[in-house]
Amino acid sequence: MIKTKILIISSIIIGTSLSFAQQLHSALQLRNSHLWRGLEVSSGLIYTGDLHLDGKNFYGGFWTGGNVDGSYKEFNNYIGYKNKHLTVELWDIYNFSPAATYNNKEFFNYNASETGRFWDLRSYYTISGKLPLTLSFNTIVFGRDRNKENTENKYSSFASAEYPVYKNEEENLEVRARAGYGFAFNHAGEASNFFAKKDGITEVSLIVSKSFTIAGYKLPIGIWGMWNPVGNNAYLQFSVQAFSF
Repeated sequence: MIKTKILIISSIIIGTSLSFAQQLHSALQLRNSHLWRGLEVSSGLIYTGDLHLDGKNFYGGFWTGGNVDGSYKEFNNYIGYKNKHLTVELWDIYNFSPAATYNNKEFFNYNASETGRFWDLRSYYTISGKLPLTLSFNTIVFGRDRNKENTENKYSSFASAEYPVYKNEEENLEVRARAGYGFAFNHAGEASNFFAKKDGITEVSLIVSKSFTIAGYKLPIGIWGMWNPVGNNAYLQFSVQAFSF
């Protein structure tokens, strides 16, 4: 019954997105790692791909990631709403890497105590064009974000602020700074959350992006330095966008 309801709701949402769809977009990136909210999800030669239908306000699509040796595999669905300042998204995230310690073999398992997926509710608000500060708040509302006894959801959340500290349109160069704080609404007797061993600043990032034009072909590249004060970790990611439309 639960699966049926979820499929009906998903069909309605996807149908709504399709009815408003105006354009199909896709992109493929190559990276040396996959970073997310203070975590290094995977390292090595990574590919990430996105395919989505984009309407005036509503959109929906698919995101995939993996590495060349097959040890990291991810497939996500998402839907979203956007206006001039606000963006709200719901991501259905499913990492089916072979060595995963959770259920990575049942894509359509939506039992909260058994599923290997999680739903990430995301929101972004950009204050204005003159003050392009983007505030984000994100909460895992369902899935494998649970206590050790597997009886309660932790509702781990990540709040961040991002600002373009430098931008030169003539050089196609932009530098952005971001800081994020990870915590859980319901610790369920434990100190950890989905992102770290305890609540705190899990991400301080500096992201540089620049586009080169070679023989008429636009080639965007990125360099991302990320520090995790709670985990005492630091990572450096290089990326290149192979194609987009």
